Amino acid sequence: MAGINVPIGPAIVEYGEGADMVVFDITKGGIQFKAQTSKQDTTVDQYGDTIVKSIMKGRTAEVTVPFALHDLDRLAVAIPNSKLVTDATDPMKKKLVVSGKAGYDMLAASKKLVIKPTAPSTTPNDYITVPLAGAIADPEYTYDSDNERIANLTFVAYPDMDNDGDLYIIGDETATA
Repeated sequence: MAGINVPIGPAIVEYGEGADMVVFDITKGGIQFKAQTSKQDTTVDQYGDTIVKSIMKGRTAEVTVPFALHDLDRLAVAIPNSKLVTDATDPMKKKLVVSGKAGYDMLAASKKLVIKPTAPSTTPNDYITVPLAGAIADPEYTYDSDNERIANLTFVAYPDMDNDGDLYIIGDETATA
């Protein structure tokens, strides 16, 4: 009998493409991909509360990355409406200034995101790709001797209007019909 393929193990997240790509590779608690579908159920008098038809109203998807490093360069990419400042005289001195102003267009700043499991037998068929992912980060740090400080980075999927509204791709995105 052939073995059952039940994958387990950690992954990395690549956000952006080419020279602008940032890799979130050190995590604590597991990267999570979540998709949800909303629907409108139809009932008719003749069947009471029995659903006779359902229409899909939409889908959402998001990726949560519990990033375990205190890396301002990478956090700057995942915290929208922020600015990374590197000191002019000492490049080791940096700060990330986060704005509270409303009106930031998260879709305009969205980038491609790919979840890549790190198990040795992984192939592109195991990847999840979000063509347009908008970053949100709400760090919640606990300063104590028992816990790592984790920045939970959330990436929200937006429909790729240039590609028939694609929201996410499970498997090798280069596969063609």
